Amino acid sequence: MYIRTIKITFKDSMSKDMFVNYTDTKADEQGIANGTLMKFIMSNSDVIATLILIFPDYDTFKRDDKNLAGPIIQSMRNQDLKVELHQGEIVGATAVSADFLKVLENKANFYSSKN
Repeated sequence: MYIRTIKITFKDSMSKDMFVNYTDTKADEQGIANGTLMKFIMSNSDVIATLILIFPDYDTFKRDDKNLAGPIIQSMRNQDLKVELHQGEIVGATAVSADFLKVLENKANFYSSKN
């Protein structure tokens, strides 16, 4: 598996809220169709958010970067927002609580992948 984090410092809380709404209503379905396994956003402060994307492999990450995340990142940089990127392969064993799926069933939006 492969992960990317995108930490964005927005100019104000309204911009941050608009970004969260955009990803929740527009980008999620396209990302999942491109092969993304999971997306979530961590709120770091009123004006900072970190988007966390999980992919099955590097090739899927690159496809998402080319088709979806890359243009969004460039748009944010064009607005002079601070954007910090980190990505890499997951190493070591992946630990998952048996309760994880129960939590997802109660709180997550599910999309089917076209892959």
